[in-house]
Amino acid sequence: MKTILSKTMKKVSLTLAIAMMSVSAFGQTVYGVISNSPNHTTLTAAIDAAGLDATLDDPMGEFTVFAPDNNAFADLLAELGITAPDLLADAGLADILTYHVLGSEVMAAGITNGDIVTPINSNNTLKLTVNASSEVFVNQAQVNAADLAASNGVVHSIDQALLVNETVADLAIDNGFNILVAAVVEARLLPALTDPFAEYTVFAPTDAAFTTYITNSGITAPDLLASAGLADILLYHVLGMEVNSADLTDGMVATLNGANILVDLSNGVMINDAMVTTADVASDNGVVHVIDKVLVPGTASIETNKFEEITVFPNPTTSVIQVENMENADYRITNSAGKIVKEGKLTSNNIQVNALENGMYFLYLIEGENVFTSQFIKK
Repeated sequence: MKTILSKTMKKVSLTLAIAMMSVSAFGQTVYGVISNSPNHTTLTAAIDAAGLDATLDDPMGEFTVFAPDNNAFADLLAELGITAPDLLADAGLADILTYHVLGSEVMAAGITNGDIVTPINSNNTLKLTVNASSEVFVNQAQVNAADLAASNGVVHSIDQALLVNETVADLAIDNGFNILVAAVVEARLLPALTDPFAEYTVFAPTDAAFTTYITNSGITAPDLLASAGLADILLYHVLGMEVNSADLTDGMVATLNGANILVDLSNGVMINDAMVTTADVASDNGVVHVIDKVLVPGTASIETNKFEEITVFPNPTTSVIQVENMENADYRITNSAGKIVKEGKLTSNNIQVNALENGMYFLYLIEGENVFTSQFIKK
């Protein structure tokens, strides 16, 4: 009997030892990581107030927590004009917090630029960006400490709190603007456009508009997405304020690109040579106006709206572009930011561009009141 009891006690001791080794090996839960961090005391208080501590402390769970640090919460309180006790007493606190949590473990290395993931609060998605420096963003927030390992997942500290608000980026993602979204993702503009406290007006070309633009420019969709001037083109479609169609007036308006667009209200709403086909699609951080053409930087500086698209070749080019039947036309070439880099009069059908830096350019051929436009890539 004594021998059997002794063996039993040894087995129990061995089991306890293994369990203790297991706890030591796996460390704290995601709640433990957060609650033991001096930089996340506000988040800890919010988790406790919302009654989510038991969930995030569950050793059988699996979570990824994007954890706003104390400075992030201070900024949030300032933006909302409330105090910390106001936040902790808010009935929607749990919804705010669960928008920061995924129901699976995702390490930083597992994040790809443009990933769109659904958190536990599924009222909106999280948009993930990885920039050229391998910095990771979740919506508008940057990860400032990644891969804080836990026994039931991982914590990524972030520098801004996330809100479930529908943004101009969400409108594009949810309403079939596939090429525009792909371009925004490639240009790493999602962090800006998902900022819930920013204000934007976006003139959004449809997929059909982009397809026509790509075809008439003699390039492919990958060429467009690979262009060094892609962000400049996209920002030429964005105003840094919210302007509904009823508030538009005739004249020039500065875009986030720095170049102007021309608003013409004489026949509907025209932005340069593009028509607004659907106006005033509202979001929580601005408004979207759908347009039927891609806006070309520099177009607004030409005092006419009679545009026609032509094809130049070869495209891409290394030294020269050719156009047919356009001798004696005035020409102007602008870069992707709308700056004029070359101009003159055609004396033949060729224009030498070998002195230009590699990148995307826009050609305008001007004959009287008619302007013929095209896009080309210099390699």
